[in-house]
Amino acid sequence: MEELVLCLLKKDEAISKSKQRYYSNSLQHRVKNRVWQTLLMLLPKLRGEFVGTVLGRVFEAGFVSNQASVKYLIEWKMVLILVQYPEHIDRLWACFSVDQEKTKTSVCTFLSVLVHLNIIMPQLKEKCSSVRPAGPEEGVGSGGGRGPRLGADGLGGLATVVKACLHQAEAMQSTGNASKNWTRIQDHFFFGVFHPVRDYSVETIFYTFPSLSEVFEDEWIPPWKFEKLVDFSQSASLPLRNPVPDLSQIQPGDWIQQDKGDQDGEERWAEVQKKMTPWRLGIHEQEPEVGLVPQQRAARLGKLHSALLVVASLIDKPTNLGGLCRTCEIFGASALVLDSLRHVSDKHFQALSVSSELWLPLLEVKPVELADFLQLKKKEGYCIVGVEQTANSQSLKDYKFPEKTLLLLGNEREGIPANLLQLLDVCVEIPQQGVIRSLNVHVSAALLVWEYTRQYLPSTGVKSD
Repeated sequence: MEELVLCLLKKDEAISKSKQRYYSNSLQHRVKNRVWQTLLMLLPKLRGEFVGTVLGRVFEAGFVSNQASVKYLIEWKMVLILVQYPEHIDRLWACFSVDQEKTKTSVCTFLSVLVHLNIIMPQLKEKCSSVRPAGPEEGVGSGGGRGPRLGADGLGGLATVVKACLHQAEAMQSTGNASKNWTRIQDHFFFGVFHPVRDYSVETIFYTFPSLSEVFEDEWIPPWKFEKLVDFSQSASLPLRNPVPDLSQIQPGDWIQQDKGDQDGEERWAEVQKKMTPWRLGIHEQEPEVGLVPQQRAARLGKLHSALLVVASLIDKPTNLGGLCRTCEIFGASALVLDSLRHVSDKHFQALSVSSELWLPLLEVKPVELADFLQLKKKEGYCIVGVEQTANSQSLKDYKFPEKTLLLLGNEREGIPANLLQLLDVCVEIPQQGVIRSLNVHVSAALLVWEYTRQYLPSTGVKSD
């Protein structure tokens, strides 16, 4: 097991040191996520002496910029180690004294660990003497799991920068966005509901945390899959399921790590084109045990879907996407593909979707990945149909859709780019009589989706509002 831990840490470090920038739900992100999930699962079986030798490498991982899901797992690992081995607490304080260039992007990671200080050291006053002083006498205590707060009974020994951060946050609570952000911090699941010890289970590691941190659904591993492999009744160190349902009843946090590099748009687009390796983007298989997934997803997975896959990665207006989501859900499309799943939180999207995103499988494929995605779907037997007027377009009224159809929609302004047009099996256009020669992309898509539905589900009845 110790050899495995060392190999996993080495793998994580190799990805972090790579010149490739890793993006949300990319292969690198998924590998990192699985590395730290496995490290969390192995922790109860490791010797204390060995944990002490690798703790420095765990803290080093905290200095690296990571996707949110990986960041939570690393912070959780730190908390659990310090709970089990509080004698290493001074090594946490040392992280605040590292070179400023390194700490300016990582101080939040170590502050997140400090939020759970009341769990690490339940009797703060008695244990203050065991902590190496690293700053002023007045320190910081943990506010009952809700977030950090200043207090005279807190630990005397935090670095000055920690105290200054918290003073500034409290001082700005009454002003503008600072107040809103402070509230969001305290309401975030990692600080407000999550308990590192109580919620330490296979379910949280492999299912709940991924679902709360915007990891693709095909990386959510439900507890029942582990029951087929291991008898958890014999493992008291790591239970299979959470003892309380608190975490499973909340929504994902709305904090998303964003790429704030200083490259201009063209350079960044070129870099993504060179480096992004498309991951498996197949439509999720239905799970027989739908009762073990959240209620809304169970209902969604239990529906009868057609074989129509609608790809809207080139569309960028939230209103068009929201209306399209509603149309696809109503007519039972197998999935809707967007350029980013962040659209579903947009109020303009939600105004048109009227909650249909809760019942329709959504996939994320960025525009630069579309060519590879279409090639993959062709190999899976899909007919690639474009909604576009070309010299060889077929009229919608005469076209018979193959059952496995992928409907590719163009951008509102530029339509379907030339590099994707050559990958289409057929272009379909809508017969028109008016002077204006183009329809809104959502309206065009709705007409084709309905025609597909009419051909394969003739008994469907729809009520409009």
